Amino acid sequence: MWLLIPTAFFLTASVLAVKFKESICDTIAMTGAMQILALYLLAVIGEMRAIYVIALLIIAFFVLIIYAEHCIKEASLASKVVNINSKKRVFRRCLKVFFKPSVITFILVLTAVTYLTKDQIFTWWDDINFWSSDAKQLFYVNRFPGKYGNVSPEFGDYPPVTSLFKWVFLQISPGRYIEGLQFAGYFALNAVFLMPLVKAVRDKLSAPATLLAFMVPGIVNGIIFYGTPADITMGIIYGALLYAIWDKRDHASLFYYGRIALYAAVLFLTKSVGIEWALFALLFYFMLGYKERGIIFASLFSASFYGSWLLFCLINRRVAKATGLGIKMATGSYSVPANALDKARYFFLGLWTMPMHADHNITFDLPIGAVIILIFAAFIVMVKKGIIAREQAKPIGIFLLISAIISHAIIFIAHISLFQAEDQYLDAFAMTNSIARYGAPFTIGGIYLLAGMAFTKARRYEKLSEKSDDPDNNKKALLIYIAFAAFVLLTTDYKGMYKYLAGYRTELAENKTYNGDMIDDGGEMFIEAVYGHRDLWGHRVLNLRSGESNHWVHDTYISKEASPVPAVYDTLTEADTVATICEKISSSHAEYLFAEAPSVGEETMAETFNTITEGEEYFKFWKIYRIEKSGNDIKLYPVYLY
Repeated sequence: MWLLIPTAFFLTASVLAVKFKESICDTIAMTGAMQILALYLLAVIGEMRAIYVIALLIIAFFVLIIYAEHCIKEASLASKVVNINSKKRVFRRCLKVFFKPSVITFILVLTAVTYLTKDQIFTWWDDINFWSSDAKQLFYVNRFPGKYGNVSPEFGDYPPVTSLFKWVFLQISPGRYIEGLQFAGYFALNAVFLMPLVKAVRDKLSAPATLLAFMVPGIVNGIIFYGTPADITMGIIYGALLYAIWDKRDHASLFYYGRIALYAAVLFLTKSVGIEWALFALLFYFMLGYKERGIIFASLFSASFYGSWLLFCLINRRVAKATGLGIKMATGSYSVPANALDKARYFFLGLWTMPMHADHNITFDLPIGAVIILIFAAFIVMVKKGIIAREQAKPIGIFLLISAIISHAIIFIAHISLFQAEDQYLDAFAMTNSIARYGAPFTIGGIYLLAGMAFTKARRYEKLSEKSDDPDNNKKALLIYIAFAAFVLLTTDYKGMYKYLAGYRTELAENKTYNGDMIDDGGEMFIEAVYGHRDLWGHRVLNLRSGESNHWVHDTYISKEASPVPAVYDTLTEADTVATICEKISSSHAEYLFAEAPSVGEETMAETFNTITEGEEYFKFWKIYRIEKSGNDIKLYPVYLY
């Protein structure tokens, strides 16, 4: 069943490549964007599994094309209906564009990564906190949950692109949740949008070029080898968008602006700050001197998806903690923290003293500042060598400078505003990881743009050589390929790649033990209580925890395991009365309640709960109760699994 999705995916990419006479590397990314947007709309209406119906329709349409080409006589009525394809040999041309070395490499690498990472588990805090839990909930409920139903309420308005693509790969095992398949989905998402980078590379070199393209993200960040950060994906999509904007020559207007619209829409839905990079991309378009009406359509199309997401979040009360804090600061409650100068010092150290990908290889482990310098150095060389046209040199150079300064200024401001209470950034290593991740759209985007421009020029050199039989043009093209290969091979993260594909197994048992230990006894009983209750999927449960109030770290691990059941937490104290308990229930917006037994005064507290419990049974701790509200009145009803 799952094979219907990739089959329809590659059929769509092949047909688009034939229809528009474009590279399938481009149409793979466009098809990926269309699949994401389709899944997004299906998730909004609660029918994600309808993607299989869409896939079947796509396959059926392709079968109709084959039938029209090979089986229908010209005089028949059916032939006239599909005559647009009957003489164009679409099927053969689709096979020809599909069986490209770059596409085969893409499929083989993705298959290998899926198999090798299937046993991996999440250890990165942000995955535990949101990214993995959100995708897990989608796997079970096959939709965006309703009001107050998302499993990570503190990150409610985080856009869903990575979770949607992970959902596709989680469907490989539809009957059992396999956490490691999320890593395959994340890799596939990044790989899909890296494919346009190698579209200009000739077939003989496209397979190694594809492998090198997949290694580019490892230059600027190592978290991708044990986590699934949306920032890196955002950087790749941003790079694809910049390259798509620049690559205007010899493309039909519908293809050119349709590609921009699709990439920008996905960029908006990858992370909240995607709007920043979408605006940079729009600035890039105008700085290149393009002023056509198509950009209005592309902008409105892409912005409409982001607007619909914000509206969906507003209706369903999905507001992230950072969003609320940002609004609060913007309305005048912000003051510069006392450690701002210390953060500035560590920001400087983070830029220049630590490798971006954190690992130490026998090759070059570049700091952030060095990569930024290399981007500008490569730009200058490309201008001098004629790879970048003189008339485009000034606007592209100014754009890179403006985006570098503004984006990194925004990152620093975030560390003394939104992250001002997070003292872990008073450390060069932690600051490097943070800047490298949040600044990835500039570094990856810059590398992507320049490499794409260079490959395009190399292909033109090769075509000139074919016409004039001039070996110098071939040498120029070869030098471009060598320069790119040398840069990637000398700076990427080999240790990270090894750990990602095989090395993680040496720490797997230890990591599983650690994750398990982070779930305390009360957490295990809560998970056991909600397990099997399908009625709780996507419906918030308030877990009143006993003991110390500082249990939020444990709560995060509990929520990950409890997903798709969304949980929020509060603390049950000896001083609680019926009034305070009802206030906690009311402010939680929960539909269900679970309460741990207090270590002291259990009988007294049970009597307190019993005053708002309906039914003949006495209130019991460690049990799920349904909450019913009528004005200020709250009643609890026991929930039974069977």
